[in-house]
Amino acid sequence: GLAREWNTQEPISWNISCPSAGNAFLDSLPRLKVLAERYQSVSDFEIFAKALNKNVCEEHNIDVFITPLEARHFLTIAFSIYALEQMRILKSHRAWPWYNWIKLHNNEIRSAISLNYDLLLESIFDDLKKQYFSLQINHHGYGIPLVKPHGSVDFEIAPNSISYSASYPLTNFVDLNDSQIIRLDRDNLVYPRSQPLCIIPNEASKYTNYQWVARANKLFNEELVVCTHCVFIGISYFPCDRPEIDAIIESLPKSAQIIVANPNPPAEFMEKIKGRPVLVWDSYDGPVDKNGNLLVLKNIKTGNKLVNCFCGSGLSYHYCCGDQLL
Repeated sequence: GLAREWNTQEPISWNISCPSAGNAFLDSLPRLKVLAERYQSVSDFEIFAKALNKNVCEEHNIDVFITPLEARHFLTIAFSIYALEQMRILKSHRAWPWYNWIKLHNNEIRSAISLNYDLLLESIFDDLKKQYFSLQINHHGYGIPLVKPHGSVDFEIAPNSISYSASYPLTNFVDLNDSQIIRLDRDNLVYPRSQPLCIIPNEASKYTNYQWVARANKLFNEELVVCTHCVFIGISYFPCDRPEIDAIIESLPKSAQIIVANPNPPAEFMEKIKGRPVLVWDSYDGPVDKNGNLLVLKNIKTGNKLVNCFCGSGLSYHYCCGDQLL
């Protein structure tokens, strides 16, 4: 399926055409291409790490600022194409366990955060008609907060921020401006970006204090402090991501149940959440038991399936008005 044809651990190997010239995209990103050709024996993640390494860039006479910028452009366009393929396949894969799990818990999902650039979560929410927003100035501004602190393929800086005609190879080198963002339509994803908004693998987030991240995090944290269940899906817990993940954990109430949906959860992450109510879903097929049945969120005290409170808060009855009545 998609995972076999598009290995997200090896995006440099994908057949990506340049949005400007139509040639192989790497040919229009000469500095990143130098690293890809010199280090063919290492993983793509290591190549991106080298793009961030000043000494490596200087060793190969490539600019230490422009090389990471080229990597951002490559990842943004590559994962834009990947996201479009995701959306196409999703239409015929509504039996996918995670799709059905989100559908089942649609009303109970109060907020979400993703460190991925793709649009899988957005595509599922769109299909289920669940409203969300990520602080883009051209979005409606209601629904649940969907925080993407590492950027997203449908983010672009607002047109009035910096005005120039983007093309590849790069002739203008624009990066790391704290500007307002807009959300791009799906039909406009594969085109030269004024400023790509994505954090490179192995890179600590540069966007933490940016206006579209800080404000989204504030809204997200307002939901975290009353959260009863928090699901971590496929978390890797790389050192560069730990400050953001640790901040989520530390904002959760001590009583909130943490569900780790990962067949091989990182030992360091499990140590971090030690002493809290934890449940591990370890199926490679998603949120299902050994018989293929969907796993559901349950009341941690009674073991009963969550039932939305009649008051419309979005919380389950026990954690909302039920607590006041017991």
